Amino acid sequence: MQQRLQQLEQQITELQAQMHNTRTKYGKLQQQLQANEENIGEVSTLLERLHGELAVKALNLKDSQHRQAEQQQKLAQQRAVLSQYIRSSYVMGHQDYLKLWLNQDDPFTVGRVLTYYNYFNRDKTRQIAQIKQMLIAIQQLDQTIQQETKDLQKLVNNQTQRKTELEQTHQQRQVILQQLEQEMVSQDKKLKQLQEDKRQLEQLISKLGSLAAHIPRPKKVDFASAKGQLSPPVQGKVIKQFGQKRVSHLKWQGLLIESPYQAKVRAVAAGRVIFAQWFRNLGLLVILDHQHGYMSLYGHNQNILVKTGDWVESGDIISQVGTSGGKQKPSLYFEIRYQGVPKNPAKWLRK
Repeated sequence: MQQRLQQLEQQITELQAQMHNTRTKYGKLQQQLQANEENIGEVSTLLERLHGELAVKALNLKDSQHRQAEQQQKLAQQRAVLSQYIRSSYVMGHQDYLKLWLNQDDPFTVGRVLTYYNYFNRDKTRQIAQIKQMLIAIQQLDQTIQQETKDLQKLVNNQTQRKTELEQTHQQRQVILQQLEQEMVSQDKKLKQLQEDKRQLEQLISKLGSLAAHIPRPKKVDFASAKGQLSPPVQGKVIKQFGQKRVSHLKWQGLLIESPYQAKVRAVAAGRVIFAQWFRNLGLLVILDHQHGYMSLYGHNQNILVKTGDWVESGDIISQVGTSGGKQKPSLYFEIRYQGVPKNPAKWLRK
């Protein structure tokens, strides 16, 4: 299986290299956009991981502070008990052993008092030892809290730095997008480029389909019987429908779903990740193979949370909604294909 995956990755790399067109200004801008958006995706993925680590650190810190408060409360209780013992000992007259043996009281009384004395002393020693252990435990908790606080601050600093980098990269991306728009002012140029994008996507899917057929699966997936029952990959408003006119005679081959920035994108069904990288016009793209010729495509992601070769279950988070591929507003492009032919996703999704 590993060999098949390596072959798949190699074929994708070769195909991507063939698709890079640097002979025109548009092609060079596309390459700049790809590098820029891939960088944004990497930073976004790191930020997502840092958010998770921050949440864990915060919980650890809260737990440590809670345990410290409990230890402080127990220490106060033990000190109160010890104070009570000291007062009781004082009331007894704090007699020492020698005075008790030398006085002329009843020997039975002396023996009883000495026994009590031993009990008190043992109890006092035990309480003092417990207080010492608690003091050590509190000191260790203090050190733990201090270290976790430092770790938390370090993560916050890293996150702040990454956010700054992301903002700078976004600004660079806007400049590239403006240049692309200037390059594509005419309807003919847009049509020609969309036709080329369509051709290259079909070429990619054809190649992926033939390679994915030979990769073992952990289980069988009956995608065909799930028609009309799939949950949408993301919640949002469908702003472009399957079959709707795009440019000239070209039509939309999937759904464009407007959704909040960085909303979680979920796999509509179990399958193998056969593509997880940037692709022109669709930006950061994930393609899942669901066996028997069925595929689902998820484009314009902000970042990708899976890698080629991963097996995902229905509902697993695979990416986050973004604007990659030159979009101005966050949205998800979603396609379903059978034997390479686009199918209306709306007919597959639960109403």
